[in-house]
Amino acid sequence: MTERCGDLEQCIRSAAALAIGRCAQGLLTIDMVSEQVREEWEAQPHKDRAENQPTQQLLNRMALRYCSRILYQACCSPLEETRNCAFANLRRYLAQILQHSPYAPTLIQYEGAAEDVLQMALEIVQKACMQNPPDGPGDPAAFLKWAITILYRQAYAFVTKTEREQATSLDAWYEAYTDQLENPRNYDPEAHFDSQELQRALENAILSLSNKRYRQVLFGTYLAGMDERELATLLGVQVQEVYLWRHRALKALRSNRKVAEALRLWLR
Repeated sequence: MTERCGDLEQCIRSAAALAIGRCAQGLLTIDMVSEQVREEWEAQPHKDRAENQPTQQLLNRMALRYCSRILYQACCSPLEETRNCAFANLRRYLAQILQHSPYAPTLIQYEGAAEDVLQMALEIVQKACMQNPPDGPGDPAAFLKWAITILYRQAYAFVTKTEREQATSLDAWYEAYTDQLENPRNYDPEAHFDSQELQRALENAILSLSNKRYRQVLFGTYLAGMDERELATLLGVQVQEVYLWRHRALKALRSNRKVAEALRLWLR
């Protein structure tokens, strides 16, 4: 059960300080936000303040919504200094959100990716705020949520595009590799396997797998010489998934006795 505030004034000031620290530094003071939160709480209908104190979470939301409204107004301000202060706050806020988002594990694998996503989101927000009249959320108090939605859309677009390019890149690699196998003039049977027959058997076995990820992992491992971390980065997945796909792929291949013999010779 969520606890109610014991000292209402202290809880209100705590909520104000937290909200300002997150997104309104240089724009508001604790006293200003505290006054707004207090007025909003006192305006709530059907309550006995002596017995029904608000929760800290509720006060935090009130304070953040007020800061969100003021931040939006500052982002749309004709004064450059005010806008710069506002967007510095917004950048810091969105950077923290992105760092703890579901996209963070993927973005961190690519140098500068998080910064690129953040910058693209900020540019969209800035463009909207500079329109006449300004564009943005219907309720200025929802400005932060609106900006987060833009940020997540940019992160999703980046991750999706990267994964698609990675998969295409690896597909192109092993397609080019198999094309090379079809051309005797360019093919060195000693490059990766002990014999042309063994190489052909393994190549055909891998290509026989219906699961695209299984094929990618086996080609990357046994033909490109990649380790698990390199493959995980290329495919945009966790290392554990590479292990799992390889295990299942090899299990599927070993069900064929001829292929199992080729694998035994290659993997020994």
